[in-house]
Amino acid sequence: MIAAGQWGWSAWAWLVIPITSYCLISLTLFAFGRTDETNPLKFFFSQIGDTLERITGYPGWSMAGTLSGLLMLLVVVIGFYWDVAWHIDNGRDQQLFTPSHVMILVGLGGLIYAAGIAVLFASIEKAQTALRWGFLHIPWSAVLLTALGIGGVTAFPLDAMWHNAYGIDVTLWSPPHIQLVVSGSLGTIALWLLLAEARPYAEPTLLGKSINVLTAGTVLVGMSTLQGEFDYGVPQFQVLYLPILIMIAAGFTLMAARRALGPWGAVKVVGVYLFLRAFLAFSIGGVLHHTVPHFPLYLGSALVVEGAFYWLGTERPLRLATITGALVGTVGLVTELGWVTLWGFSTSARMPASLALKIAILGPVAAVAAALVGTALGGAIAKARETIPVAALAAAGVALLGTLAFPLPRDVGPVTATVRLQHVGSMANVEVTLDPPDAARRATAFAVSAWQGGSETVGADLKQVSPGKYVASRPMPVTGKWKTMVSLQRGDEVMAVPVYLPADPEIGAPEVPAIPVRTEKFVRNTTILLREVKGGPAGARVAAYAGLAIVVASFIALIALTAHKVPPVSPPSGPSDRWSSPPAWAPARV
Repeated sequence: MIAAGQWGWSAWAWLVIPITSYCLISLTLFAFGRTDETNPLKFFFSQIGDTLERITGYPGWSMAGTLSGLLMLLVVVIGFYWDVAWHIDNGRDQQLFTPSHVMILVGLGGLIYAAGIAVLFASIEKAQTALRWGFLHIPWSAVLLTALGIGGVTAFPLDAMWHNAYGIDVTLWSPPHIQLVVSGSLGTIALWLLLAEARPYAEPTLLGKSINVLTAGTVLVGMSTLQGEFDYGVPQFQVLYLPILIMIAAGFTLMAARRALGPWGAVKVVGVYLFLRAFLAFSIGGVLHHTVPHFPLYLGSALVVEGAFYWLGTERPLRLATITGALVGTVGLVTELGWVTLWGFSTSARMPASLALKIAILGPVAAVAAALVGTALGGAIAKARETIPVAALAAAGVALLGTLAFPLPRDVGPVTATVRLQHVGSMANVEVTLDPPDAARRATAFAVSAWQGGSETVGADLKQVSPGKYVASRPMPVTGKWKTMVSLQRGDEVMAVPVYLPADPEIGAPEVPAIPVRTEKFVRNTTILLREVKGGPAGARVAAYAGLAIVVASFIALIALTAHKVPPVSPPSGPSDRWSSPPAWAPARV
């Protein structure tokens, strides 16, 4: 593992190698082009566009923008998961321009670059794009990519302002972090729409079809990023969020993929997703030696979607989305919960009747609502243009907001813990006695966890040995930089008590020593997890969350507009009309 301030060439290679590969591939594509263009600048790009069109069957502008964007998002996603793992294992950064931070910034800025590439190639090729401005030919999806790139890049100075006001947090779900993650995640949809926008002029080869499936697969990766704190086993919110987030990602992406890609489209997308997530897990855990990010499987949900399409057909999309979403939210949900339990996302996870009931209600609601939206997106990309009624989509949006808002509260209950330690070198056996004794009887999470010790996170389940008395399943670290605590969740109560916390002079936090016996009341878990956080102006906090809501709503509206502008499949009348004769659907020049 690389310590803070000791970034070597091997760390920066994660950014240098993709960018260098991009340049070499571009030169190779240029070398195999066949154009008669005499203008030197146009000649260079026309050569690349010609090669891309011949080997993929997509217009050069569409494929150049998509491949550029995919590489940039690869840089973003590696940097993102690396950065989250680094903070979980090491705590705060000691410098701003770490490799992971730079990768995220370069990759999100690269979305603007990918949009520019698409516009440049489309203008040189005089492509029939819906928007024109002088000599520029501008695809709608390039506008969307630009907006998302700007949203992602501006999240960095906003994040600095947030830290100045409220302290340097290490949570994924702060407003600037959410804006950053959402910008990159939705960028995958923009790239998929960039391919769809060129569809009337495309005759995809096997390679072109494969790139289309690859791009759709990245959408599922993007829709899973906000699960990050659960992937790493250090959630700061109710565990109820995990199944809800999985159902939203499954219902939305798999329905869109099956509608747009045809038979086995959902399974193909899951295959791409599993390959990419396995690559990330190996890179972060195996190569960089950080905590391994876990991930949902989605395979059971994909098979449910394929079966539902085979059973119901595609003629009635509203019925299809409702029934398939309900099946994903029940049968698919069971398979996902089984996988989460099998792999052990967190040793603290429990399934009392109260949690099972909430999941049984909110899971199907989230899946059906997401399936309606996903079906609408897939319908815009598919050859058949059946649509979902606007009223149904509006109801789905309200339902999604409701399912995301319900688990948001994080309260504290009247529970006291007496923590006893039996030291074994730098470790200690942990015994916890609760008052009242039945405080953990309906717990949704109850465990001892340690993180930010410079190594992978450590977790231990708490086993009951007598009424109200529990012992940890393994010794826990209680020295050095480790932060060790007992976590308890029950209903909307998300609480913790410290076992050991090191002194932190930078923020004026005293040591909480690992003494033989300590009795304390449970406090909100973020009091311990986020010791760096400080109080700040309430008005700025409200403004930050309101601004985030406006930005995300604007992104969603622009995605809906771009999907609506995707032209239907209507092959051009002949080769001579490919770029010069506008199809019947083309709007007037802007």
